[in-house]
Parts: sequence; structure tokens; C-alpha cells
Amino acid sequence: MMFDPGAKANETPGLEEYLAAIRQRKILIVLCTLLGIAAALFYTTQRQDSWEASAKVLVNPTNVGTIDQRLAAPELEREREVIASNAVARLVAEDLGITTSPLLLLRDLEVVFIDNSDTLELFYVHLDPGTAQDTVNAFASNYVEKRVAEAQDLDGITVSELTATIAEIDEEIAVLEDRANQLSVDRSEAIANGVDSTVFADDLSNVRAELNNLRIERRQFAQDLNAAELARSTRTIPAEVLQFADVPTVPAGLSRDIVAALGLILGVAGGIGLAFVLQRLDRTARESSDVELALGTSVLASIPSFGVGYRTGSASVVMLAGGKSARVQRSREAFRRLRSSMQFLSTSRDAETFLLTSARPSEGKSTTAVNVAVALAQSSVKVCLINADLRRPTVEKLLGLPSGQSGLANWLQDPTITNIMVAVPSVPGLVVVPAGPPPPNPGELLATGRLPTLLDELTGQFDVIIVDAPPVLSAADASTISSSVDGTVIVVDSNRTDTDTLLRVRADIDRAGGTVVGAILNRDDADTGPLLRKDRYAYEKVTASRSNE
Repeated sequence: MMFDPGAKANETPGLEEYLAAIRQRKILIVLCTLLGIAAALFYTTQRQDSWEASAKVLVNPTNVGTIDQRLAAPELEREREVIASNAVARLVAEDLGITTSPLLLLRDLEVVFIDNSDTLELFYVHLDPGTAQDTVNAFASNYVEKRVAEAQDLDGITVSELTATIAEIDEEIAVLEDRANQLSVDRSEAIANGVDSTVFADDLSNVRAELNNLRIERRQFAQDLNAAELARSTRTIPAEVLQFADVPTVPAGLSRDIVAALGLILGVAGGIGLAFVLQRLDRTARESSDVELALGTSVLASIPSFGVGYRTGSASVVMLAGGKSARVQRSREAFRRLRSSMQFLSTSRDAETFLLTSARPSEGKSTTAVNVAVALAQSSVKVCLINADLRRPTVEKLLGLPSGQSGLANWLQDPTITNIMVAVPSVPGLVVVPAGPPPPNPGELLATGRLPTLLDELTGQFDVIIVDAPPVLSAADASTISSSVDGTVIVVDSNRTDTDTLLRVRADIDRAGGTVVGAILNRDDADTGPLLRKDRYAYEKVTASRSNE
């Protein structure tokens, strides 16, 4: 998480930031993945399988309607519309003996072009595979029958029209022949009677000329009729079924395996995407740079998360724990680095008293205070650990010290009380001032001004004094104590503490007159990836093996 996303809004996220988002929110990604798979499986169990059957019809070039035998290229778009027409759908319904309306039949029919061919492919989807086969085959067959019938009807019309025309001409020829015969008789009688026959001769000549024209026209129509009958007997059919559909054996659409794979992919992609979005919006102080920008001080050390068995009770004091695993060794080394940082801080600032606190509860301040105190004592430094958390004392439980004994609360109420310091038997050089019995007014006791007197008395006896105080934002105790110590160290939970909270903590400490001299980034697992820690893992193995010696 970047401390100031507004300042770097134009920066392109790098691979490191993406990997950090995946690593920090791997549980979210796993959950999204499982959700995607579950959704896919639920969908496959709830959906009803449908079956798709397909048939193919070939549309031939045809000379239907012509008498010159010239073939016309098929108009596939027109033929596709014919197949998907109400007329063909009605024929299909009659053929199958069903009462389904043509519109419902056409709703599940799809006709597509096959590239670089005169073939149309028909697809029909139905919940029953046999019905899908029968229906698509019925569409193909009825379309072909319809087109063939139309072609035959068109040829029949042509022949009928030519036959009728020839019959009309024959009638006209018969009438003219009768008239020509009559005129020939009338002309002969006129010649026999010595009458002028010129008129009859002229009329007979005209009739014979008209007869000659009609006979020529009849011969032409007769030739056309013969050609039409020949064409009808030899012409190609307009369409034919190229392939009938078989019973489909595989459900239409995506298979269950593919749907599950898509659910997996979408789940992973959605989880990663959500992780990136949350990473960009997250203001949690996960990195040292975030803490340093918010508190205006350096990070003294980064403490990784302990193992599951080392997170509560005395086991969380890893500097005294008996575990030798790589995780425990890594935690010990982190506290040793923190010890070095605090020793350098003590030397450079001439500081002996340090306040360890956090922003809110459960961020690991008491566990950190005890472990760093033990680490300092193990390096022959005389350390006094004061438990100033009078509200929820934890130090005694962590070190296994008896409860109920006199401590800081008793001394603050009565400075004449002595023997409030308890030595830790297992850690020479470490002395603890327990909290004592919980008082009714811890805030008022710490604000009396007596604590600085105790710190002055202890300064001459110990090299380093560590004060464990309540969280800054939960009580005013830490702010009160901060003005009495040489420096305040803030424990930051990299999984919980946001930068806005740290700004408030720094403001409270400054307002109380305290000095923030450092921070500790707790539960920092930024470098615990299994593929990025080969060198450190090898070092930890060596460390662990030496601990066994």
C-alpha cells in the first residue's frame, strides 16, 4: 500500500506491487476461485441440456422458367429466407403431426451459409435429441419438396400456355381454311357463269397469305413447346438434401468441464482483480516506507509473524522459546536486529528510557516489549521492563511471573513501598516492574508525576529501561508517559494499522511533549514468499542446526 496514493496516482503499478497484492490477499483470491468454481458447478447442475441437430441442403443453379437452357446462379439469401419462412414451417408442422405454431418452430431454427459453396446448413435446437433430428430433417425435406414443386409448376404453366396458344392458332387456321375453300368455290362459279371473279380472287389471295403466316407462327410455337417439354424432362432440380441430420449425442453449448474451467479462470481473474483494487485503495501501513512517512521516523526492525504455536502466552516470547523451526529462527533474528537498532539509538541519542506502545490493542506491543527486553539482556545489557499497562497487564503472563504481587500501581499510590522489582530467573540481567493489582483510576495514577521519579531512580541501576504502556488511541496513559521517557517507539501491525491512524498517534505524542524515535513493523510477512527466500531459508537452516548442537 502506498502512503499517499494521491501523490503517485499517475504511477504505473509495477510487477512487485502486483505480486505483493497477490501475496497479501491470497486467501481472497482462493475464496473467489472457489466461488467461481461453485457458481459454474451450480449452473451446470441447474441448466437443462439442449440438443442441436444439423442438416445440409444444396441449392443448384437452375433454368426453371426459361426455354433457352441458360442456368441462373442461386440466390442463397433468398433461399435462406424461404427455408425460415412460415410456409415451410407450416409444412413441417403438418409433416410431424404437431400443433406447434410456425413462429415457435422458427425460433429454434438457424440457417447459415457455408463459405465458398452453394450449401446452406440448418441447425435446430430442442430439449429432446430425437425431436431435434426429426425437426431439422423435416425443414430440409419440405424446403426441397417445395422448391421442386414450384419448379414443376412453373414448367407446367409454360407447357400449358404454349399448348393453349397452339390450339387457338389451330382454330384460326381452321376458320381461314373454310373461308378459303368457300372463296375458291365462289370464284369457280363466277367464272362458269361468265361473271367477273376478280373480287373473289383478291379475297382468296389475302386469306391464303394470312393462313401462311398462321402456319409459320404455329410451327414456331410448336418448336417452343417441344423445347419446353424437353427442358422439363432434362432440367436440374432447384435444391436437394445434401446431408440429413443424425441424432445428436453431445448436448449443445459448453460442456460441464469447459464451464467448470471457465468458472476457475473467472474466479482466479476476479480474485486477482479484486486484490489489485483493494491494494490500490488500502491505506494499511504494510511497508516500512508507509510507516516512516506517517510517523516521520525510521523503522527500527520488521518482525515477521510467529508460527501458530507461538502466538499466545509464554510461547510468544520466542527469544526464550525452545522451537528451532525456520520461522522461529527468523523471528529471533528479527528481534536481534531490533536489539542492535535500539542499542545504536540509545548510544546516538544518549537515551536510556524507552516507551513501547501502539495505536490500538492487539497489535503486539507487549509481546514485542518482552522479546526485545530479553534480547537486550541476552547481550549482557542490564534491562528493566516496566509494565505501565495498568488496565490490561500482559508482561507478567508472558514471562510466567506470579500475579497479585506489588508493582507499579502500588508504588504510584505509596512511594514508600519497596521491592516492586522482580528478577526473571531464566534471563539474567532482566528485571521486571509488574503492573500490580489493577487500580480503579490508572489514568490518574500515571498523571500524578511520580513515574518520572521512579525512572530517575532506575536509570542509575540499568542500562536500558523499557516501559510497556497502553495503546495511544485507547487511553491517554501512553501520551502521559511519553513526556517522561527519552523516546517513544511505536509498534505497528502491518495487517491492521493504517496510515491515518499513525498520523493521529504521532500528533498525540507530539501534543503531549513526547518524542517518537522509531517504529517497529510487526507481523511483516512481505519477504516470506517460498520462491523468494531461498538464500534466507538456507541461512535459517544453518542457524537452526547450530541451535541443536
